[in-house]
Amino acid sequence: MKKITILTLCLTLFLTGGLYSKTVWVSFAGAGAKNGTSEADAYDKAAFSIALTEITTAGDILRVVGAFAPGSQTLAKTFEYTIEGDAGGSTFIGVTGVGRMFTINGASVGQNVTFKNIIFSGQNSSIAGGGAVLFSNQTGVTINFENCRFVGNSLTSAVTTGGGALNITNSTVTITDCLFKENQALRSGGAIYVGTGVNATITRSTFYKNSTTDTNGAYGGAALYVVSTGVVTVYHCTFFQNNIGHSNQDYGTIRTEAPTNSVNVCTTVTNSLFYGNKVKNTTDGTLGGPSDWGSAPHGIQTFSYSLGQWVTSNIDFVTNSKTFVKGGLDPLAAANLASSNLTFDEALGKVTYTAPTVAGENSPIGFVAAGVDAGAWQSGLTLSVKDNEFAADFSVSYNSQTKNLKVLRSNDDSVSLAIYNLMGAKVLSRKNASKEENISASALQSGVYILVAKGSGNKTFAKKLVIN
Repeated sequence: MKKITILTLCLTLFLTGGLYSKTVWVSFAGAGAKNGTSEADAYDKAAFSIALTEITTAGDILRVVGAFAPGSQTLAKTFEYTIEGDAGGSTFIGVTGVGRMFTINGASVGQNVTFKNIIFSGQNSSIAGGGAVLFSNQTGVTINFENCRFVGNSLTSAVTTGGGALNITNSTVTITDCLFKENQALRSGGAIYVGTGVNATITRSTFYKNSTTDTNGAYGGAALYVVSTGVVTVYHCTFFQNNIGHSNQDYGTIRTEAPTNSVNVCTTVTNSLFYGNKVKNTTDGTLGGPSDWGSAPHGIQTFSYSLGQWVTSNIDFVTNSKTFVKGGLDPLAAANLASSNLTFDEALGKVTYTAPTVAGENSPIGFVAAGVDAGAWQSGLTLSVKDNEFAADFSVSYNSQTKNLKVLRSNDDSVSLAIYNLMGAKVLSRKNASKEENISASALQSGVYILVAKGSGNKTFAKKLVIN
């Protein structure tokens, strides 16, 4: 009986691919035999389509090294697989004036594709009908993005459906630890368009300077446009300096358009940070008033444990938050983060901030609870962007062969060191660090970390690390 059970298990694993999943490698110039069997024999960029056809079994990984243009690819698998870059991010370079990078528009029930550690950049003026980077309109499909960046992608002005980066309909999409920066569409989602029948979850992600350009007052959604008969959940995200092309505040950074009487439609924003998101004055093109979330009156919308400057009165539940609600009597109900010095940090791909210096002003630090901040940067830290002299005293180097991190400094300050992962958890620390501190990183998994040095007088220095 045991033999039959083991045989059955092995046969099941064989049929589902569990025993024979593989990694196919591809890089810009390729290497060695260029057959994709290893990094030393990686396919070159011209063979990306071939490499994709070799992803045939559940659990397969298409491993991307470096930067190159993937072309326009149609994904039609019916199993789970991953397209993965280097720990520090590999780049898919876009092409101006052509279709999108990836498309799912044929029945492929069971397709579950994960993009991990990928930068999608420069798919400018895409002529695609929505989604400069990826479009999906298929049921039974799951799309996951982990630690990805979408930078400078855009749709041509002739396209009326939105999504300067992504356009998702019917499918399930999960977005975790991602950055959407300077993506643009004419309307209906400068970064993401969420269509009908979607179950979308966006977690610990940053939306920075995304925009829509249409001056028509009935379109917008600089970061996210939702026309959904499903569930959209936004958790622990930051929306900073996004803007729309007209002055109607009801169509700002997020715009939700639930159908009439759609009580089952649910969009929820929790533990998130909105600041500096503006509409545009159509008379002179200057930035106008704030607009974080505008919504039609249908569906159920919830804004909780979040900081913002303006949301529409059509949001059904605004709880445990600091924001001005349209029609309210007190404009000072809006969050005031002026002295928190919100600044986008290019290396981190996040918005950093300092402790407020003016009594009575708000801060993302500890807003939700002690040690739990509002927005994508859950560190509990006071990260300074002004201490240039303190930062200049440090030299940081990492040896991947010895797994040793060396931190040198020239000052005589009392300094503590800490290393955080991108989820904000402290993984290593040193109190009273020496002027030549050697730290073993052998216990850390490969990935991106943040080294933070703290000195006297609240001086702070932060540096991004790639551990491999």
